[in-house]
Amino acid sequence: MSERLSRVMVPLATALLRLWFASCRIEIRGRPYHERYILGNHKVVGATWHRGAIFLVWFFRNAHPMIMFSRSKDGDLIAGFAERLGILPVRGSSSRGGRAALKAMVRYLRQPGDRKAATVVDGPRGPRYRVKEGMILAAMLADVPLLPIMVSANPALTLRRTWDRTLIPLPFSRVVVSYGKPWHVRPGGGSQALEGIRREVERVLNEMREAADAATGYTDAAP
Repeated sequence: MSERLSRVMVPLATALLRLWFASCRIEIRGRPYHERYILGNHKVVGATWHRGAIFLVWFFRNAHPMIMFSRSKDGDLIAGFAERLGILPVRGSSSRGGRAALKAMVRYLRQPGDRKAATVVDGPRGPRYRVKEGMILAAMLADVPLLPIMVSANPALTLRRTWDRTLIPLPFSRVVVSYGKPWHVRPGGGSQALEGIRREVERVLNEMREAADAATGYTDAAP
């Protein structure tokens, strides 16, 4: 997408999605975590799957978090959308610019005050529903809890040609946003301990995805 087209598309898409998502009926599960870490002044690193990124960017706009977006054309559009909502984007991923973005996020979280960060942990190109360790490291280095977050909706538009099966709630749909118990990732233990935490985060996020989908009735039967 050209820079000129992006300057036109981003404000239009932002306005449309504001109206679109505002019509949804949102149920929050794990509300104490929502109130403590999203509405409250406690620092946190949010972790979720790529499929729900577009809705969650809108949902978390009032928390003004720093969110990592890939250095891709799709990332340009979503980062522009996020910035217009008051979110602080940092650009990078496991395949490009990830180390610099991770350092920027850790520096941000270490600063005084109410600091929140988030990203998709299976991005930027998958494999779908498989955690990469970047956000676990960010939480550990910044000494900030890692909070699992999941979203599901029904009815919803599923972009089946995307690797992550992007899920976009349709207007007036029922949306479930759920939170799980946060992890406090301590330094030490080496690569084996980190891999154990990575597997645990992956298991919990997938269990939360299945539970949220069951609650809304959302299904994605595509292989």
